Parts: sequence; structure tokens; C-alpha cells
Amino acid sequence: MRVLNVDEPPLAPRPELTGRSDQPAHARIAHWLEDLVVSGELEPGDKLPPEVEIATSLGVSRMTLRQALGAVEAKGFIDRRRGRFGGSFIASPRFELDHASLPGFTEQMLRIDVEPGAEVLTATTRRPDTVIGKALGLRRSDLVHEIRRVRTANGEPIVLEEAYVPAAVFPGLLSENLHGSLYAVMRAHGSAPFTADERIEATQATVEQSEILGVAPASPLLLILRTSFSADGVAVEFSRDYLRSDRTAIRIKSRAEIVPPAGAPGFL
Repeated sequence: MRVLNVDEPPLAPRPELTGRSDQPAHARIAHWLEDLVVSGELEPGDKLPPEVEIATSLGVSRMTLRQALGAVEAKGFIDRRRGRFGGSFIASPRFELDHASLPGFTEQMLRIDVEPGAEVLTATTRRPDTVIGKALGLRRSDLVHEIRRVRTANGEPIVLEEAYVPAAVFPGLLSENLHGSLYAVMRAHGSAPFTADERIEATQATVEQSEILGVAPASPLLLILRTSFSADGVAVEFSRDYLRSDRTAIRIKSRAEIVPPAGAPGFL
């Protein structure tokens, strides 16, 4: 970790704030810091000088500087931490997850040259509760395999997975290697996910989740609720994925629906 000095590169030379501009000072400061991050001059883990030092060096108030830092933080470029060992740190880039198709976590990480990992927390077979049973179309007497894992990217925990699959469709699943791609194991059983219904929500980390993911309690998480179906329409997976919002981003490719103009042939 580098502890940066306001009078030394890469923070020197400082941005020009005295000239006329259509942008307020806090916006120009924010753009200056963002450009340093994008260019690679500021690297993940770098610690910025204390706010009072930066503000004094730039000739602005601490309120103006905090506006700039808040804007940069909102874009994910810096991480501001409180406490004895706090400060403003250059954030690591988020891992981008593509939800335009249906790849598993392992496949997604390999696509972006990141080493995927999985630590199995629990793997049991039990009766489904009402929510799981409804999602998978099961009776109360049916069984599901419950698999809870923490998924890592280059050794860093970023996703807590809770997956439920019908035991009748995947007999003996828990005896398989669950430290890699669960979808690959399901594929070997002949019932891989083919389509899925997904919903994304915002939530907060519980105490247990915060300990597993290495974040503070009540930190914002992205929750993905997913029901996956095999090619023949059978529900084969219900899952809850809790993603660290500071380390992940979700990309979805959309396409506009073309609506024929009024008066066009066939338009009613």
C-alpha cells in the first residue's frame, strides 16, 4: 500500500481551480482524481492524504473536497473508511457479472481471467420450506439438497450462495466435488439450467453474512433470487446469491421492443 503525499506524484501537479470554468471546484477535483485512477497513476490500495491536507493544498474548503470525494466514491473509484485505520483508499475494480446469458460463477470468472474458488459452508438434504417448495414445484414430502458456499475471486470472498436443487433430480449430488462449478455437476447429471427467472434486490448484510464476506454488518449487498429450469421446463434450482456491492457489478444487455406504428398492416 502506498501512502500518498500531496506534494509528490501522482498527486502533483494539482488541478487548476482558479481559472474560469463552467464546472464548480468540486466537480473539477472529482474529474482530476477519476482521471488519475483511470490512467493507472493511482492504483488499488493507494491511500490518499488526509482530507485537511488535500483541501489546504488545493485551496478549497473541506466541504468542497468532501463533495468531490463523495462523487468519486459513488462511482466506485475510492473507498472511504472510518476509524483509527480509516481514510480514503483507491478501490479495486469491481468484478463484472454478465446476466445476459446463464453462465455459472466459475465460467464468468474464467472469462475475465480471474481465479474462481468455492468454500462449502454446509451441504445437507432436507424438506423444502414453503418458498423453496413453491419455486421448485415440490411437495412437502419431497427433499432438496441445500448447498451454502462462499465464492471467491482471486481468493477474495465476494458472493455468498444458497442453492437448493431437487434431490430426486440429482441423486447423490452431495457426494460430488462441490468446490468448483455447481452447474457443471448438474450438467453431468443431465439436468443443467437452460433458462432462469431472476430478480435483483438491494439488501443489507447480516452479522453472519458480514463475517463470511469480510464486510461490516449492514453493508449493502445485491441479492439475486433465481429459479432455473432445464431444457424440458423442469425447475432444477432455486438460489439466493448475496453479492458484495463494493466488489461486483451486474451487466445486462437489453434490446428495444419494436412496436409497429399506428396504421401499419396488421396493427389494430
